[in-house]
Amino acid sequence: MAKDERQIISFQKLYLFTVVCVWTIFLSCEEENLNTIAENQYVVEAFIYAGEQVDDVRIKTTFPLSEAEDISTPINTAKVTLIKGGQQYQLTSFGNEGYYRYTGSDLTVETGDVFDLVVEHNGITATATTIVPTPTMGLTLSTDSLLVPQLPLSEGRDAIVEAIGNFLRASSVEARWDNPTNDLYFMVVEAVSDTLDPIFPAVVLDALARFRFVSEPTDGETISFLGGTLESFGTYSTRVYHINDEYASLYENRTQDSRDLNEPPSNVQNALGVFSAFNSQEAFFEVAREQ
Repeated sequence: MAKDERQIISFQKLYLFTVVCVWTIFLSCEEENLNTIAENQYVVEAFIYAGEQVDDVRIKTTFPLSEAEDISTPINTAKVTLIKGGQQYQLTSFGNEGYYRYTGSDLTVETGDVFDLVVEHNGITATATTIVPTPTMGLTLSTDSLLVPQLPLSEGRDAIVEAIGNFLRASSVEARWDNPTNDLYFMVVEAVSDTLDPIFPAVVLDALARFRFVSEPTDGETISFLGGTLESFGTYSTRVYHINDEYASLYENRTQDSRDLNEPPSNVQNALGVFSAFNSQEAFFEVAREQ
């Protein structure tokens, strides 16, 4: 998954932050475990996606519970190995933010695949297992195109603001899929092309930046978003991901009250964090100029 897409689904990082805090509380409340939060302890955030490149595995340090924000340090020197069917795939570090990826072309991620993850760093070996879930089924969009009206640039600021507001309110796109068992899903919307053809002038884009669509998990079967808040004309991919059981447990446990603390869910042994897999279905729509 591309770095920009990782930024779009930022809820993953938010809930990992939550579970690491809860884990720190839990361990610190147990006197015999005070020594387990050592300086060489680390956090694993590892996500793989059916049909996509493996490049969303991140390793970083823990951070004090007293901190309101994640001040962890990326770890770029770990040995990270992915195992499928007994075959080992060595991941390599890229960038300086603790991310690892597989650069070969012989690894596929498919429905039902069982993956083991092994991370070695500072004398600690962490392990985890995940299974790729079934793909999203029955995905449809409420429209396959959005037409952007011409702005009344000669009529003044108020007229322009009104035109933009009317367009935004009418630009809702609903994604719908099958979910008979109330599983969790999330959605990513991104441009197919890397070429930017701005819908609005730069000053308007700056104002719209805070409205960028970000999907949180839902156990329903629909998600709506405002297509008018997108930045560019062109074709957009709408991909709805089926969330695996271990990540669903993490999400559902995120609001745990520390006054009534139970051990938070984690499928990583000998470290903190989560290793999970996702599967998806994709649909497309166009954003075009009104003639």
